[in-house]
Amino acid sequence: MYINIERKFELEKNNIKNPIVLIGWPGIALVAKLAITSIQESLNAKEFLNITCFDFPPKSIVEKGSLEIPSAKLYYKPTDKEDGNDFFILTASYQPTNPEGVFEFSKTFCEEMDKITGRNIRMYVSTGAMISDIIHDTPLVYVCGTDQDLVQTFLKMENTKLYEGGYISGANGILPAWAGANNFAPGICLLAETLPLPMMTLDPRSSKALVTLLKDYFSIDMDFSKLNEKIKEMEHIFESFKKQADQFMKPPTEDSGADSYFR
Repeated sequence: MYINIERKFELEKNNIKNPIVLIGWPGIALVAKLAITSIQESLNAKEFLNITCFDFPPKSIVEKGSLEIPSAKLYYKPTDKEDGNDFFILTASYQPTNPEGVFEFSKTFCEEMDKITGRNIRMYVSTGAMISDIIHDTPLVYVCGTDQDLVQTFLKMENTKLYEGGYISGANGILPAWAGANNFAPGICLLAETLPLPMMTLDPRSSKALVTLLKDYFSIDMDFSKLNEKIKEMEHIFESFKKQADQFMKPPTEDSGADSYFR
């Protein structure tokens, strides 16, 4: 399968400190992509790799008149703290569409990160969404991973819960699992609960739950202003939809009788 990786600049392996890979593919309500993009923008991380893959959907992307093919992008932000973490932040226009593409991308990406960092990645942390019947005021984040000691460190954070059993489809689940299973680095997956509704293409509340957890765990300096704006927009849409639904569900008015037409 064709996968092409284009570097935007070079990095010196010895200068990379305790690197962490944060991952957010587009998926349910774009929860993961919005969360990871918010961190990338807040950190002002720079584009490091542009990755094209023949298993991305054959859909060109048009933005402000500019035509582009789908790609994944890896951003890089070095830490300014002596004991901090350098962040590599992966997101994309789409996920690979087929099982072969998901596994091949995961394999190639982990191998490339090994080369870039001198096999020094501390962990791969993937984000995603979990559909839930009940949403708490602050959405819970479910945690699972390939290293149970590391999983426990995430479970010490607020609003987290162990994901005890089930499935995680797509690249958000496979990439960290591949990294851990093949001894590249431990893989962690964080899933924020969401209740996707037909009129909502985003769930910024769930995205913010993921961002808050990552912010606290890694001591990331975050600006929540854009996410908070999206949350207000979502709440406004939800209230409008609720009013329409309530109006629709009202019982019909009683017929006052035939004589009401003759007055």
